[in-house]
Amino acid sequence: PADQIEALRAEIAKDGLRIRQYFFREPNTAMFFLSTKQATTPSEIVRSVKARWQCLNRPERRLEFRRNYRITSTGTANSEVINTYVASQPRRHLMADEKVQATIERLQFYDPSVDLAAIRRSNYGEFLHSLQIVIELEPGGVEIRPAVLDQFRKMAIATCDKYRWLLARIGLLTNHLHLLVGAGVNDSPEKVALALMNNMAWSQGMKPIFRFSYYAGTFGPYDRGAIWNRSGG
Repeated sequence: PADQIEALRAEIAKDGLRIRQYFFREPNTAMFFLSTKQATTPSEIVRSVKARWQCLNRPERRLEFRRNYRITSTGTANSEVINTYVASQPRRHLMADEKVQATIERLQFYDPSVDLAAIRRSNYGEFLHSLQIVIELEPGGVEIRPAVLDQFRKMAIATCDKYRWLLARIGLLTNHLHLLVGAGVNDSPEKVALALMNNMAWSQGMKPIFRFSYYAGTFGPYDRGAIWNRSGG
């Protein structure tokens, strides 16, 4: 019922979650379109909704949930659009020096075996946690040395290998990087971005070469418009 959803909305807000839209599918399935903060993991989102909804139903009746679930990331653009955008970065930011341009194009990374639109499985559910991470050099900073750019690339790949994140693409430029990453169900966007930044900075002697900020956007096989166009609460 609507009044219960409003109560749930207030409760999960304590965990930094916001219900944007909801649907019910008979006989026993609830679907939520949620937004949250960068430090929140997908597993924490599921736990918050389940636990607080159960508490709202006591002592009148205990609400029993199955242990399994599905949580899927989405964004303003879908996986195909995001992938095309990142792949186009070297052409969108052409360098005047042909040698630098050749270096940039050579150091792009793409793994066609990684499908960030494909559902993955954890012990208790299905999930998709695809992120576009953008990291910038300090304002005015430009890096054109092939060795340094190659270290950025190698360290980004090594970091994803270390945490078992899926790395689909790196759009490497002279003043910023785009990375398309499939994170785990227990990884927050903040953890992913900071791990990449810290490890790439470590490769340069832990110098403050990056802005003290980052962009982390979620995406999936369909965009937010596919959700807004559905009928529901």
